[in-house]
Amino acid sequence: MARSKSDNPVVINDPQAIRALAHEARLEALEELFASQSSRTATELASRCKLTPSAMSYHLRALEKYGYVERAASEGDARERRWKAAGDRLIVESFNQAPSAKGAFLNVQLGAFRDRLAVEIARREAEAKAGIEPPEDRAPVLTTGMVFLNDDQREEFMTRVYDLMREYEAMAGPEERSVDAKRVYYMLSILPEFEESEDAAGDQPWTRPGLPKR
Repeated sequence: MARSKSDNPVVINDPQAIRALAHEARLEALEELFASQSSRTATELASRCKLTPSAMSYHLRALEKYGYVERAASEGDARERRWKAAGDRLIVESFNQAPSAKGAFLNVQLGAFRDRLAVEIARREAEAKAGIEPPEDRAPVLTTGMVFLNDDQREEFMTRVYDLMREYEAMAGPEERSVDAKRVYYMLSILPEFEESEDAAGDQPWTRPGLPKR
């Protein structure tokens, strides 16, 4: 499976560490820290995750325990501890060794994205009721499809998709990665069709892009 290049990946293969991801606020905090590659306080993350700062601090300490995040250098008056991602990309692998942890994690991950889809659908419905015409080039809320590819074409397809993600991830400087910056969320899933016997033998990792692995 093609993966985005990384100089300092955080690779998780312990079932307990994977299970620790099965919480929406923790995933959102990780997404923010890995995607921005900037430090955040518990208060800043709490505002994005709709939690109290104390609750967010609890989740950050749990994520620190399993090596997802680490303490960052203080800024300004240093009255509140700052946190940062422990690497530039998060890779969760060895799912076959922890089916229950895998299921819990995937349910939370898919649930969070489903909620974002619902919010966007509601926003567009409100615009329609208000008589607001959408731009002609507005992207659909969700697109799915299928392409017919041999092994070489599939590898090229995946490589080009990841290259495009890396290109746009690299465009954002520190200002564009701030707490108040505009964000675009995406979910990428490329699922080759395999015979059942082939599929059972595989143990493909899950990679979260620069998170956008993300």
